[in-house]
Amino acid sequence: MKKTFIVLMLIIVVLIGMLFTQRQKMLGNIDEFIKPNVVVNLEGTSFENFKFPENFDIRKYEGITLNFIVENNLNANILSLESEEFTKLTGINIKIRPTDYDTFIQKINLDFISKAGDYQLIYSDPYQTLNRFHEDLEPLNNYTHNSELPTLQVSLDDFFENQLKVCSYFNSSDQLYAIPFDSTTMIMYYREDVFRDFKDDFFEDKGYDWTPGGPDFTWERYIEIAKWIDTYVPNEIVEYGSGQMAQAHNSVFCEFSNVLASNGGDYFRDEGINTYGLKAFNKLDVMSDTFIKSLEQYKKIVAAAAPDSVNWNWEDAADAFSKGKIAMMVNWDENYATLNNSSNFRVRGNVGTAILPYGDVKSANIYGGSGIGINKYASKEEKEAAWFFISWATSKEMQLRILTEPTGGALPTIKSAYKAIDPEFRASHPQIDTVLRAWQPENIYLRPKLENFYYIEQAIIDSLHTMILDNLDPKDVALDLYKKILSKR
Repeated sequence: MKKTFIVLMLIIVVLIGMLFTQRQKMLGNIDEFIKPNVVVNLEGTSFENFKFPENFDIRKYEGITLNFIVENNLNANILSLESEEFTKLTGINIKIRPTDYDTFIQKINLDFISKAGDYQLIYSDPYQTLNRFHEDLEPLNNYTHNSELPTLQVSLDDFFENQLKVCSYFNSSDQLYAIPFDSTTMIMYYREDVFRDFKDDFFEDKGYDWTPGGPDFTWERYIEIAKWIDTYVPNEIVEYGSGQMAQAHNSVFCEFSNVLASNGGDYFRDEGINTYGLKAFNKLDVMSDTFIKSLEQYKKIVAAAAPDSVNWNWEDAADAFSKGKIAMMVNWDENYATLNNSSNFRVRGNVGTAILPYGDVKSANIYGGSGIGINKYASKEEKEAAWFFISWATSKEMQLRILTEPTGGALPTIKSAYKAIDPEFRASHPQIDTVLRAWQPENIYLRPKLENFYYIEQAIIDSLHTMILDNLDPKDVALDLYKKILSKR
């Protein structure tokens, strides 16, 4: 009996030893997985080429939840899908909260004013957030040089210079508040089939080539072409020559700004106001002859467009184009993939892009990119986890992923990414080269960035929409706007 007992004990000891060894191997595998230096465990993921600090624990912030408030756009929607991998590998729960433009502004206002810190990651619009709430954003200078935290995967020099100034700083380059995140830019969309099939008829009637994109394609010709399409192109092919966005919305401000800048005009003449931005303006320019002429021209542009244009914003105009109702429009570049894959057989595969029409001076294409920042009122651990996410989300790997998703995302904000784009993909997405041309110094338009510009912009929007709706005299509109802006100073 004693001998049998001893044998049983030996068997139990051996089994326990085997189980312990197996457990140690399992734990070892887990430890190996969470160490970023083990490339094999991150192979094929967005962290494969990620540069970590030595001995950094990729799951250091496991269990933390980060809420990311962002305007509803394609970039945010695609990032929502891609961030699932980030959560799986890091244990950081990312909740992206996309909202419409107006709701986004309201939620940002409430969170910063209350200092609640409910949204740890902030979509930092230069003209709605960065300008007004830069003191509520966490300064990022200390994060970029912290050897214990993941660094940005690209150097600041790799970002386009103007975009970095607009999206990341306010008033000076002393404090870095956000990292360029998306790069939306207004370009012209047109129906290639219409411009191809009726090119000769138009030339015979008007005597010039109507192909968009060149110096001869002016706003005045844009109006003439829109009217010609209305008259001579059958409605079953397209209903209207053009569609605009004159709703009482940020869209009317952006659309008019392109016309104004193309004629050499602007709202202010203060140095630095269109890049780093200023706390206050000194040189208001809305009573100039150029400004008044641009108001008159914009009235003509809207008058020649689809009748509902007075009630459209950029989503409405894009929807009308996608449904085959309009042949030309001004809109953001990120819409290309959706438009070119329209369910309308006439639109699908027939979407052309070009820089915007020329005014008296140039083509002006408004830049609308934003940055991604950190809420100052978040906890220390949340801030570090948010910085980890930012370094991942703005990496070249992720920017290229977002661009090449089937639904299309925003174009990369770093120069080196464009060298890595597959030539065939680039050839099939003409908006890429159109936007790069729009970003040339002679073509880009950067809006004024003022601390209180939110209220000034509302005054501009109201004046522009009312001018269109009530057919007001541009001189009266300019004077009224001059008084309104001075009252907001």
